[in-house]
Order: sequence, then structure tokens, then C-alpha cells
Amino acid sequence: MVAKSHLILRPLLLGLAAGWGCGAGQPGNLEAVILLQRKDTVQGNDTLQFTAAAHARPCTERRGFLLQGVVGGNGVLLWLRSGDSTVGGEYPVLARGDTTAPRGVAGSVRFMLATQDRGVTLDSGIVTVSAAEGRIDATARASGLDPSAAQRVALKASFAAVPMGADSSNCKVQVK
Repeated sequence: MVAKSHLILRPLLLGLAAGWGCGAGQPGNLEAVILLQRKDTVQGNDTLQFTAAAHARPCTERRGFLLQGVVGGNGVLLWLRSGDSTVGGEYPVLARGDTTAPRGVAGSVRFMLATQDRGVTLDSGIVTVSAAEGRIDATARASGLDPSAAQRVALKASFAAVPMGADSSNCKVQVK
């Protein structure tokens, strides 16, 4: 079941890497740190850091907004569902497939190790958001399971001054 979610997210994140969703105007900034938690703690953990341009787009269904940043093969995608018109506040990371919670975030991370692409669906954590003057700031502290390596991956991401795009995105959930 976990592997299936990885396959569903891969095309979406590849689309982001190709520039999907990039609106006009000055983008915001994403700074991300990914910690690969090894089972064997004697060898320590691996850390990957990257910075990327970031964008936000409202959902056409008025079910929140998408917040994304991608550079090369690395990226973070968050679907924040506020449940009302309020953008700011804390959003718990929702379990995969939870489409009924009125407030929360579904997210994924894509990253490259050597020449291998990896993807993680976030399953726990919190995202804190503030908005002012049409720009969004967000901090994510979350984690998920990397099915290809059977290891936990922790994410610490900061989105700064991300403009809300005028174009909307289809955020409907597709069940297969």
C-alpha cells in the first residue's frame, strides 16, 4: 500500500520539476533539510539540503492551496486544507488517504541520492503558516517512510515570502 502512494506521487512531483504551477512574478523561497534516519545509528544519518524557488496556488474547489518548491530532482509539495477561508495557523500532517479532515496538510518530498530518485509521502508532523500582504510563510517539521529504502525520512522546510498565484490548481483527490 505504501509503495502505491509512492507511485501516485512520483508523476506529480516530476510535473513540478518540469515547471508545472510556476506563476508569474517573483517567487518565494524554500529552504529544506532532509534527514535520512538510518536503522544502524553507528554509521549516523545522511543529510541533504537544498534551496529552491517556491510558489503557491489556490485550489479550484476552495479546498485550500498548494505550496511547492522544486530545484533539479529535489522538491517539496504541500496541500494545505484550511477548512475555511483562514490561511494562517497550524496544520497537522494527515495520514495518507485522509480526505475528510477539515483542516490539515498532505505532503510529499522528492530528492536525489547520487543518481537515484526517492520519494516520501509525509505521515506525521506539523506545518505552521502565516500570511500577510499576499505572501505566505510556512515552516514544516514532518516525516514519512521511504518505501524504496524502508527508512524514515525527516523534513524541516521553511517557505518564505511565497506569493499566492492568481491561477488555481485542481486539488481533487483521485482514488485508484
